[in-house]
Amino acid sequence: MSQGGTPYQSLPNHRHIHHPSISAPFPFPRGFFAAVGFRFPKASSEAAYRAALSECKRVLRPGGFLEIAMLDIDMLNMGNRARRAVRELKMRMQAADKNICLKPVSDTIQRLLGRRGFENLNRCVVGVPAAGRIPGSRDESSEREQASPSASKRRSVKSSNEEKDSGLTSMSFTDLLQSPSATNDEGITKMVAKVGRWWYSSCYEAVAPLPSSSSSSVDGRARRSSLWDDEALLHECEKRQTSFRLLIAYAQKPMVAARRTVSL
Repeated sequence: MSQGGTPYQSLPNHRHIHHPSISAPFPFPRGFFAAVGFRFPKASSEAAYRAALSECKRVLRPGGFLEIAMLDIDMLNMGNRARRAVRELKMRMQAADKNICLKPVSDTIQRLLGRRGFENLNRCVVGVPAAGRIPGSRDESSEREQASPSASKRRSVKSSNEEKDSGLTSMSFTDLLQSPSATNDEGITKMVAKVGRWWYSSCYEAVAPLPSSSSSSVDGRARRSSLWDDEALLHECEKRQTSFRLLIAYAQKPMVAARRTVSL
């Protein structure tokens, strides 16, 4: 299902159904699907997320799986520009809808999954780079690590210890793409970052978009239509290795519904 129309022609074995809101009941009978994907919904209220998960459970068969992919509004390793941009975005979203959920959606969804009765939750959090290589920039951190093998070794040992201490598996696209064993293709990093920014804008900026870039501001400069139109912000994200926090998870609908008993 989709919250908007489809711009492309559907495949013969694909059926596209427009669904106006995730808080509305799904147009499918109970136990209709063996698996449901809930990916990158537009920012909504907690009540809307709760209703959507309830509907996902209803249309799933017993033992069926719910697959989830969501970006948090707050990013990792944010600089001053990124913090200011995210804070302004939250203010616009709150002004557009006072009930909208501004808490980390990954935490909200995991909590609601338990309350909706899902079980066997498996999840990981992936760091998706917010900006790839900016033309003319240099990756000074990588150069320092290459010049100091011991520093790189200490970093890997620290990372592995943190993963052991944490119950949640964490990994970073940036570390993967910059690994000496990987192809280290700058084009891959740029493309992954571009897709991440597109998903982020679709989930959050679409709720409270900036004025159109065709209009002019008071000082005569063109307004930005997206926070990612700020080249200085992209440079900061590239320098600080800012990344989006992506939750990838799946949970299972119980084979047998929980029995409700009353003690007399």
